[in-house]
Amino acid sequence: MSYNVSRFLTVALVISLFIQTMLAENGYAFRRTKIAFTSRHDGNIDIYVMNIDGKNRRRVTVSPARDWLPAWSPDGKKIAFVSNRNNVDVDHTQIWVIDADGKNPIRLTDGLVDSNPDWSPDGTKIVYDTVRVPEDHHLAPGGITVMDADGKDKRLLKDARGLHPSWSPDGKRIVYTNGQLYVIDAEGGNPKRLTKDFVHKRLPSWSPDGRSIAFDGNSMIWVVDSDGDNPRQLTKSASNTHPTWSPDSELIAFHSFGRDPGYIAIYTVDVTDVAVDALPLDPDYSNVDPDWHYPAGLSVSPEGNLITMWGRLKSLASSLR
Repeated sequence: MSYNVSRFLTVALVISLFIQTMLAENGYAFRRTKIAFTSRHDGNIDIYVMNIDGKNRRRVTVSPARDWLPAWSPDGKKIAFVSNRNNVDVDHTQIWVIDADGKNPIRLTDGLVDSNPDWSPDGTKIVYDTVRVPEDHHLAPGGITVMDADGKDKRLLKDARGLHPSWSPDGKRIVYTNGQLYVIDAEGGNPKRLTKDFVHKRLPSWSPDGRSIAFDGNSMIWVVDSDGDNPRQLTKSASNTHPTWSPDSELIAFHSFGRDPGYIAIYTVDVTDVAVDALPLDPDYSNVDPDWHYPAGLSVSPEGNLITMWGRLKSLASSLR
């Protein structure tokens, strides 16, 4: 009996130390998460990167044109973005990609107005929206388009007429907007409307754990379950937009035009207690379009919604039996 008690206490002690270590590691990992964003800090509209604590801010793009709407690649090595640098004097935009250190900018698309890029979870593809000019010569949504990460093999997804695509963390679906939220298979087909209400929706963002979708609803941040149920309004002041999730799916970063009339700033909102905090950025400049990323990845299984630490604990406990 004493042998079993001793072994139980040993297992409990090891698990306790393991949990403390993992929490410390995840806390450190969280502090190392990075935000890519758009700013006029150096006089032009360019892409910047900084740590979540506001440290190590650096400029990624340097161009007389406008570069905005950054999107991290899953491995953190590249950033896709929107630019008019191919048509500086015209409001025509294309999708570009650049190394995270600011080297090797490459144009991937040549459409009239290509925008809102988002990477597939495996980093091999990019989805974006494109605008066309129909016979009446007015701009109209052309649809959701998927291409290889090098710009090859562009495919307009069937039955996906809309804007602002965001890839699900399991890589199987894409959410987009056309006034409401819709999802479609990543290969096209099987479109499904998720929401049916009077809130106009923009810029959806799928949570890393796969459970929720954040979006701009009438210029306020909302969250809805990934099946369209349980919509929840997180912010109350107007002019909040462009939500992006923290890697642990607990916080949402967004930019706001309305909290201080003097500038546009990036804030976070806690999904559980709805607490809003400002990120520590220079208040003299407008900062927008946040995209949150941790290059090494936090231990969350794709759409399994389980911290893999639990699996490691079970494995450790089994080895000590």
